Amino acid sequence: MDEVIDWLTFYNHRRLHSTPGYVSPMQFEKNWLSAQLKKAA
Repeated sequence: MDEVIDWLTFYNHRRLHSTPGYVSPMQFEKNWLSAQLKKAA
């Protein structure tokens, strides 16, 4: 079970993905949310 958690942590927090501009999925989500909050303000 620890291996699964380790892989998910890597996948979501450290792995860079080319589609969203070579950022991790978590960083992409943070950037997206920040942009949405700026639009709403």
